Amino acid sequence: MTRENKFGMLANLILVMLMSASISQTLYTSLFMTRTLSLMIFIAVIPITLLFFVMFRTKISSLVSCILIAVILTAGSAVIIFKTGIESALIWLNRYSIWFVDITNGYKDISVPVFTTITVLSTAFIITLFVFIFTIKFYNFYVTTIMFFSIFFVQLQLNISGSDLSFVLFIFSFLLYYFFYILQKRNGEKTYDAGNRLKYLIYISPVCIIVIAITFMFPLNQGRFSIPWLDTRIDKTIDRVINKFSGVDVSSFDYFSFGISGFGKTDKLGGNLKLNNTHVMNVKTDHSNLYLRAASKVNYDGHRWYTHEGNFNSLGLGLVYDRQFNSDTSLMFMGLLSALKGRTFSLDMNQNDYFESSAAEVEFVNMKTKSIFMPVKAYNLKFRSPQEVLLDNEQMLSTKDIKGKGFSYNLRYFNLNLKSEKLIDLLRKSSKSDVRTSIRNQYNIRILNSDSATPAGSTDINDSNAAPASNINDTADSIYTNYTRLPDTVTPRVRELAQEITKDKNNNYDRAKAIETYLSKNYPYTLAPGTPPRSRDFVDYFLFDGKKGYCTYYASAMTVLLRCLDIPARYVEGYILPPEKKDGVYKVTNQQAHAWVEVYFDGFGWIPFEPTSPFVANLYNDRTISATISSDMLDTGYNDYMEMMDRYRNQGAAVTYDFDTETETDSGMKKPVLTLIIISAAIGLIVLVMGTIASINYFKFYNLQRKIKKGDPNSSMLIAYGYILKALKFQGVTLHPGETPTQFSERVEKIFDIKSFSFNKTSFTKISGYYVKARYSRNPLTHKEIEQTLEFINVLLELIFEKSGRFKFGFSRYLLGRF
Repeated sequence: MTRENKFGMLANLILVMLMSASISQTLYTSLFMTRTLSLMIFIAVIPITLLFFVMFRTKISSLVSCILIAVILTAGSAVIIFKTGIESALIWLNRYSIWFVDITNGYKDISVPVFTTITVLSTAFIITLFVFIFTIKFYNFYVTTIMFFSIFFVQLQLNISGSDLSFVLFIFSFLLYYFFYILQKRNGEKTYDAGNRLKYLIYISPVCIIVIAITFMFPLNQGRFSIPWLDTRIDKTIDRVINKFSGVDVSSFDYFSFGISGFGKTDKLGGNLKLNNTHVMNVKTDHSNLYLRAASKVNYDGHRWYTHEGNFNSLGLGLVYDRQFNSDTSLMFMGLLSALKGRTFSLDMNQNDYFESSAAEVEFVNMKTKSIFMPVKAYNLKFRSPQEVLLDNEQMLSTKDIKGKGFSYNLRYFNLNLKSEKLIDLLRKSSKSDVRTSIRNQYNIRILNSDSATPAGSTDINDSNAAPASNINDTADSIYTNYTRLPDTVTPRVRELAQEITKDKNNNYDRAKAIETYLSKNYPYTLAPGTPPRSRDFVDYFLFDGKKGYCTYYASAMTVLLRCLDIPARYVEGYILPPEKKDGVYKVTNQQAHAWVEVYFDGFGWIPFEPTSPFVANLYNDRTISATISSDMLDTGYNDYMEMMDRYRNQGAAVTYDFDTETETDSGMKKPVLTLIIISAAIGLIVLVMGTIASINYFKFYNLQRKIKKGDPNSSMLIAYGYILKALKFQGVTLHPGETPTQFSERVEKIFDIKSFSFNKTSFTKISGYYVKARYSRNPLTHKEIEQTLEFINVLLELIFEKSGRFKFGFSRYLLGRF
């Protein structure tokens, strides 16, 4: 503003305070999930605005202020690091980041006053700075409108609620801002008196209040306009575009993990999931309840499951691998021998009460990995060509090299009859012991071929081709040590809950079933449970606060609850099969990525359990089992996924939908505020980059003026004339070949009439004369002539500004640096 006076500036400052306070309050109420305004923001905005007014009053004060701020920040950081140590500073920053993520996800009970104060003041400082720049220094109605309304647009799209009062305050400030913009446009630059702004502010304030009051009298529509089928298609299209251009093949990984399968994003537990329907493999088998595991995690740290990598044993290069890769299958035979107390017994694979010998073929489609996907009781693995196979501590198999589309293998495995009362009875009688001591005597296992009544053969238990005890890597004692370990993050109430659920049970099998049933019946299934707080144990939060989730929530909770009872359990990840075949093949997609639990029973090894509500019917091959599902899943975006889950059960099976009764202010889990923060941070980064570029170009011009003013007059004149030619070139006027400076100046005056524009204070003809004198005469220019040249440059820039417009002028000069 070129004609500002104290009244006009006062009006501007009031406008900055109102706009800054309204936007800061909006962000505050959204970030902290509250409808109560912050008094601290109202108090802070006033001195911050006045501080910026002093800092950016002149060019010199702006430069000094920027340097001073940089020095203070650098010195302050150095002092903090020196006194507390860099490690302590990093710990403090980590604590702040954890608190910030938790608080923006709605966990209001996590109160740290220091962090709250820092966040509130930082928000007020940044918003006020932005508003000040585009209100006082570079008044731009369009930039502020787009930036600030984008905040409310993102809030609407993400269903984030804030304070109604802060929105009303913003609308009031925006109306004032808009009316000031109209006033400026109507008055024009030359006759506009900024002092009228204060009177204008007083006159139009009641008008703004009346407009807002009339608006509130209209009926309120609670829901936004929506076309469900169009919303679904738009969401799917956006997801496809993101997946296509994100540069990440969601089905490519060295070793399988649910977090990187495309269904999840990281190995951190929790968070909302985006459905991914990438077709990853084809499976041929007769059993729809086949669970193909590829990863088993031993250690839990309160936020994730992990296994120490790097411990692989090579099984050599081969085409066929028998039971030497899976001691768990051997252990099951030993358990049967020990439990049945017989020297010799026969098992018909199609008629026995414990398991059925089955076959499967797995073929990779859109997947690249080293992992081999196998059921828990596999005993034979056959490839099309020789492969080097590696075995890790959890007896998970992988190939030495990454395999991709077309890679296939055949499996033989024992499909456990998990509903068999005889098998259940044996599992109930399983007790803590080292089974190998009970099978040192020789037993003959006779397996009847399913195609004939004659024995397929009889093998000695100590034969290397059978199931020798020496192939078992872990004794029961070591398993009880490794798979009952828990971190300190597990709370006492989790341990108490485990005791409460199983208080009437007297064996590990019934305890495991009780926990499985408790979780599947009482915790609704959803793919959008929100992000759990990083300052809380994941399982504790799920069991007592979140109370809904997907497979990793259920599997983690069951594993931890079992370990609280000293029952060995492990968290397992892999794929399940879709509910139905297509053309005789199960087409597995990333939607079938899954996590479940395996519980260790002495003498029988690892037995799978399924605590995830919609999939219990699948594992136990009983499609009458009911499911508990969150009402979140009734959203139209989950239609296809819900249809898939429904096919795992009969139509007559009950489905219980859990409808949340808590208000929006009671649960912050539905409010993806972190997304808003990321978007705001991205916008802020863009603004910061643009501001940096503009600052550089501004100071380049400032330095040019200083160089012209302080340098030798003749040399300075040559530099100034070069800059004038650049500015005129921006307007499309250039020096023609053979044209003299005098002729060029006369042509420029005819086009722009600079003499009249400056009210006869200067002209390009006069400046060209100075240039000719400096260029060709031996007489030096005077400092007064240089000052007149600098004045001409300022007049020329005002002329260009008026002709090209505010946006084009600012963009070309400050961002592109064209003149």
